[in-house]
Amino acid sequence: MTETLPIDSLMVDRWTNQWMKQLGFNNEQLVKRSHKVEQFSRMVLERIQTKKLTDIAQREQLLLETLREYEHRLGRTGFDNDISEDFETMKLKQKEILIEKKHQELDLKEEKFIKELDHLSQIERSLCEILTAVHIEIIPDETLVKRIERLRDYLNTLENLKNERMTTLKSYRTRLNNLCAQLDHKPNDESPACQLLNEQYESCLTTDSLGQIETLLNELHIKCEEQGKYIETLIGTLEKLYTKLAKDDASPPKRSAAYILRHNTAETVKQLEKEVADLQAKRMATSQAYCESMRKKIEDLYNRCQLSVSEQHAIDYENITPETLDECDREYDRLDDMCRARQPVIDAYEQWKLLVQQHAEFQKKSTSAARFHERGYSAVKEQAERKRFAIALPKAERVCLNTLEQWEKDHLNEQFLINDNPLRQMLDQQHNGTSNTTTTTTTTTTMTKTVSTSSISSMAPPQRTVSKTNARKKSLRNLVKQPIEVEITKSHYEEADEDTLDFTQLENIKHINGLPRIVTSTPKTGKNTHHHNDHTIVDMGRNKTNDPIQKRRPSKRVIPSRR
Repeated sequence: MTETLPIDSLMVDRWTNQWMKQLGFNNEQLVKRSHKVEQFSRMVLERIQTKKLTDIAQREQLLLETLREYEHRLGRTGFDNDISEDFETMKLKQKEILIEKKHQELDLKEEKFIKELDHLSQIERSLCEILTAVHIEIIPDETLVKRIERLRDYLNTLENLKNERMTTLKSYRTRLNNLCAQLDHKPNDESPACQLLNEQYESCLTTDSLGQIETLLNELHIKCEEQGKYIETLIGTLEKLYTKLAKDDASPPKRSAAYILRHNTAETVKQLEKEVADLQAKRMATSQAYCESMRKKIEDLYNRCQLSVSEQHAIDYENITPETLDECDREYDRLDDMCRARQPVIDAYEQWKLLVQQHAEFQKKSTSAARFHERGYSAVKEQAERKRFAIALPKAERVCLNTLEQWEKDHLNEQFLINDNPLRQMLDQQHNGTSNTTTTTTTTTTMTKTVSTSSISSMAPPQRTVSKTNARKKSLRNLVKQPIEVEITKSHYEEADEDTLDFTQLENIKHINGLPRIVTSTPKTGKNTHHHNDHTIVDMGRNKTNDPIQKRRPSKRVIPSRR
């Protein structure tokens, strides 16, 4: 376009004809002025060319600005650039038409997205108000498309939250309806619970409304549990009343429907309370005789459990009321359970106590020299009895302690008392006392046996070798002689002030030949009653087997040893 336009004859002719028609020049005048016409034509063409170039430059500049504005609008809205690659090869007019068309399409698309954004914003504000949620954050320099996408995601989150709360509210409504029916509870008309019962879910979707409904449900649930426990208590009271009246009354009462069904409702509570009141009134008719009977049973259980006064529960038997009857029943049940738990320990304690008493009596009797005056006294039986106590007493104490430990495991932080006395302390005291007495007795017996054996050994003449028969007889004599010497020596040292036989030396009960004499409890009858010893002394006599003179004679016959 920048090249010079050609000026040919055709153009000159066209300009000539135009000038002739407009200016009235003839052919001669036009020929004379041909040079001026050509010069003027060139000037006009140059002007036209310059103007054309200026217009083209302005159009190109305007097209460039329009294209930049289009790209800016695409970046602001976030739409995709859909201009093809052939745009650069297109003519200027085509470019202008295309850009204008793209601007119009972009205006329509942007308007549509703006309307959608306004609609989504209204929904978001409504949901945030209903759910008391936080509004979406506005990010500066955010494109329209990204904002709409983020708003859609946030609306989906709010919709899910709303659906969850709707599901929760429906379940809450079911629970609330059941609890209100069970407890006969009526919520306030303006409260969210009342709106929920009326199925006004939209007004209950807020966080505060949900919190109030949940708090109310928790309170009603606790009350329902308490009501259930109270119904169980009433049923237990009715069962006891049924049992008591069935024993006392000839025509026992029938079970009511409320007792049989046992629904956890307020109506059931009213019916059960009315039935309990009726049965208690019926029971009060025979309350005097019943209280007297229960009083005897409770006192018997006190004695069986060996409880002190501090562990007994005081009951006013003078002023009889339904509470007094219930108190008697509770005390009887408590003592019955306590007796079952304490009975093994008490049985073991009684057995141990009986053995302790028997052992004390035996100790007193075995240390008294008066036992030699009794008919039928046997030192062998006494020794066997002493061995029995030595085995039975520790065993009974061990059994009692094991039973006590088991009871203490089942009853932590409790102390087993027998009439306000700790059982373990009693066992320890008795054990320490018995061990000290046993140690003293054992030491005295050992010393006495040592002295008696040494004295007999020093006094006895040398013995010769005897046969097995003589050895058995000798051992039998020693078995009879040794307990007698031990007991007489013990009685001499322990009860010297009693009216007993005065055996100060071992030779007093020996025969002149060195053999023991049997002392019986039979008193002498006859002439020599003035003698110091008023009891019969029986000599074992002399024969070949017990004559010490015979035994001291050396044997001439050698007794062969048996293999």
